[in-house]
Amino acid sequence: MELVLADIEVVYGKRTRNHAVRGVSLRVRRGETLAVVGESGSGKTTIAKVAAGLQKATSGTVAWQATGDGGVGGGPGGSPARRQRVHMVFQHPVQSLDPSWRIRRSVKEPLRYLGMADDEAERLVRRLIAEVGLDAQILDRYPREVSGGQAQRVAVARALVADPEIVILDEPTASLDQTVRGRILTLLADLQVRTGVGYLMITHDISSVRRLATRIAVMYRGLIVESGPAAAVLEDPRHPYTQALISAVPVADPRVRWDGVVALPRHPDGTLAVTSCPVPGSCHEHGPGLHEVGPDHVAGCTKAVDPQKAATT
Repeated sequence: MELVLADIEVVYGKRTRNHAVRGVSLRVRRGETLAVVGESGSGKTTIAKVAAGLQKATSGTVAWQATGDGGVGGGPGGSPARRQRVHMVFQHPVQSLDPSWRIRRSVKEPLRYLGMADDEAERLVRRLIAEVGLDAQILDRYPREVSGGQAQRVAVARALVADPEIVILDEPTASLDQTVRGRILTLLADLQVRTGVGYLMITHDISSVRRLATRIAVMYRGLIVESGPAAAVLEDPRHPYTQALISAVPVADPRVRWDGVVALPRHPDGTLAVTSCPVPGSCHEHGPGLHEVGPDHVAGCTKAVDPQKAATT
């Protein structure tokens, strides 16, 4: 099964309309990780909320599709079927746990809605807590009594307890130090191999994407500007904004340099402003669209920019 988001639009405001997401289409498959990458304000968190049923789209559809099947259906919107199939790990794990509940209740709560007997639920919770690398004693603690890394593991266990098809990871390592971050990414990869769960990973951290992503979609100003297999996007980025994001990481791609900031000015159709784009062209007047630049690899740049051409001297 795969979760299909088709032509999603999210508009805030009536008088002054703010397009948070514009015409975004994504597919999240079981056993794979789709990383949605972008800076603050790109629309990536809004897309995550739409996928989870926490945000209503202004237009577009969210539904389930059998892999390889042309038909879409089942569990649209925030329906119970979708809530059972899609769970979310929030950006701030401690804050996502009820401070008045012990860890046991937080992890077990989804099973109560499924009508599972308490003794069976207890066995499942203990098994999952062990699978995420925690001792069962943590179940008797409150969120304030656990570390950030432990809270993130608890959040992962809670997301997996109802055996979802897809787990949405909202900046899953943003609040963690480097050592704990690596352990959480390893845990997520191991759990995916064992359970076949699919991840929709929302992040700005390219290093995390390198470790976990199967496919990547890059968002800028509410639009997908590039998407494709992780290796293709990371090793051969074709959109100037993708190149800027990758060149901004601490260990930059030596092929790419960008003598400016990554946060680029707004343009009405979502393209890079003419003064910021190193390869200005007709897209500034007519909109770029997405162009095929490789197998399952598309970019919203009419020049399908080669990194050598985008590099400044």
